[in-house]
Amino acid sequence: MHRTHWLTSARTVQGKIGVLARLRNRFGFSSLRKRIMAFLTVGFAGCAILMATVSYNAIYAMQRDKIQTSMTFDLYQQTTKLNQMYNNLLLVTQQMTPEGTVGNLMETYVSAKDSYSQRVLSRDISYNIGLITFSNPAMELVMYYNPESGQAALSNLPLRGDVDMQALPNVAGKGVLNYQSPHKSLCRFSDDQVVSVTRDVTFSDGTKLVVYVEAKTDIATDMNSLTANVNMPYTLAFTDASGAVTYSSNPAAPAVGERLRLSGASGVTDDYVWSRMTGDYGYDITLLLPVSSYNHELYTWKNRMYWILAVGLLMMVLLTLLLRRLINRPFRLIEKEMITFGKGYMGTRQYHTGIDEFDRIFEQFNIMKRQIQQLIVESEQKEKRRHQLELEKLAYQINPHFLMNTLNSVRWLAVLHKQEEIEKFVASLIFLLSYNLGKSEETATFRSELRVMRTYLELQQMRHDFEVELDIEEGAYLDSPVARFILQPIVENAVCHGLDDHGRLDIRVASDETERLVRITIRDDGKGLSQETLALLQRDTPDQQQTGWGIGLRYVRSMLESFYGPNARMGIDSTPNRGTTVTLTLPYMQSRKERGI
Repeated sequence: MHRTHWLTSARTVQGKIGVLARLRNRFGFSSLRKRIMAFLTVGFAGCAILMATVSYNAIYAMQRDKIQTSMTFDLYQQTTKLNQMYNNLLLVTQQMTPEGTVGNLMETYVSAKDSYSQRVLSRDISYNIGLITFSNPAMELVMYYNPESGQAALSNLPLRGDVDMQALPNVAGKGVLNYQSPHKSLCRFSDDQVVSVTRDVTFSDGTKLVVYVEAKTDIATDMNSLTANVNMPYTLAFTDASGAVTYSSNPAAPAVGERLRLSGASGVTDDYVWSRMTGDYGYDITLLLPVSSYNHELYTWKNRMYWILAVGLLMMVLLTLLLRRLINRPFRLIEKEMITFGKGYMGTRQYHTGIDEFDRIFEQFNIMKRQIQQLIVESEQKEKRRHQLELEKLAYQINPHFLMNTLNSVRWLAVLHKQEEIEKFVASLIFLLSYNLGKSEETATFRSELRVMRTYLELQQMRHDFEVELDIEEGAYLDSPVARFILQPIVENAVCHGLDDHGRLDIRVASDETERLVRITIRDDGKGLSQETLALLQRDTPDQQQTGWGIGLRYVRSMLESFYGPNARMGIDSTPNRGTTVTLTLPYMQSRKERGI
């Protein structure tokens, strides 16, 4: 009897435990879907209760703080942008002073006596100004202005005909440096609104110019966007140290020239709610909002608050039901795909759940499958290619060493048989090949290039009967770095394609310490080149007709461009039956020893 009672009690306890488990599974929060539903319900209910309990005074204070905070933030953004723009303009004007990069060239320009030098310097100045404007897309007009003639001395863009530098709206600065508030661009082809900086500079010869630099500003666009976004007529005004308005985004309120008598960083007057900041360079920026618009926004917000509460409660219910339906099915599909992928199935399936985020997840999952398949194939191909490249690398390493070792064997064979001419010829050839392969020394210099050229000419004079006249000026420039293997191709062209059997080759090398240039002239008295051939050689792009002269000169031109950029020049002058002259003008670069000193 006791045993029967114990069994009955055990079954009752187990039944209760089973019921509790089913209730926990049904109403618990173990799944993500249930937790999201619960959090949304609690969140929306809490927000609705909170909004319902907020009093009118709290709303008034919140809206007031919101507008003032928004005004302060927008004003801070505009001030920060203007500070950065004025700072960039100031840096440009510093570069245009006699101590700056462009100003140093201008110093040389104003003191130059001949028109050629001025033309060259004018080009360099324009190039440097172009670099400045290229690095700052907002930069528009950059110029040196001559106040005596009323014209621009040098300018990257044409000037308006009615320019009056005295009429610029100075908002800050004093003495030689002044900052202007937004105004119309002085460029003839631009109607943009710009801010500018002017600086008076005096050069060593007494020439007085005004540096003018302007950059496009989006203040008008920003204010229109701000007004349209919040539906309130904001006005941005610039004032100088005396409080006079030098610029206003709304000319009617306040007008340019009017004085704003404000005190502090923010406040309210009879007409405006305002916020003010002082820029880094002494100017004041004030953001104003009419009081009528300020109060209208507050009253509108209070009337709409009740509708927001009602609509928010309704949306809470609808959204909770919608999310419950939308989230459950995609999660189950994702789980199914993960299981099949884990079993090794790499095929792709297309799903359209109606939710872009989940569809993108499925698409990315399919892309991942295809990428894994592609990586497997590419890994096999790369392994095969790596093996092939190792074989090719060994072949490329063996061939030059084999050639050099063979030539060394020939040289020593000539030594053993006392064939001095053959030994000298092969030794010179070994030196040329070693230099060409880049094994003779780490850095090429003018001295090493001239040595290679002499060695080549000695080899050619063993075969051909021609004269060589060398005039090489001694100096420290001979040990300065130079592009590798640029003289031998030119000399080779002259010997193989220009000179006759009894021709003459004149080579002159001299340096100009003042301009830090090295000029190399290679002249032959051979048969010369026709105008068609000369025009073909001037082309920078490869041409199927460029053989002989064209291939060597194209190589030299490419080496000069790679080593010096645009600073090196190569000229070719030729007359049929009178010879050809090639002139190289190369920058004189300091050697490592000189830089170390």
